[in-house]
Amino acid sequence: MTEQAYTLKEFAKTHKIGKTKTYEEINAGRLQVYKVGTRTYVSTRAAQEWQRRLEEEARRSSVQ
Repeated sequence: MTEQAYTLKEFAKTHKIGKTKTYEEINAGRLQVYKVGTRTYVSTRAAQEWQRRLEEEARRSSVQ
């Protein structure tokens, strides 16, 4: 069974970014999260969308 969501720690580790950058992405509205009780999660769908946007931005900046 594949994971449906990451904790923030799992997301940062999986995507090879730090905790600070993870929070920056959340606060900038580029990474969508949800809470269950006191825990914060990133759905796999939100993680894929975040990565897709980064790749799209990189592609656009390399074309210029």
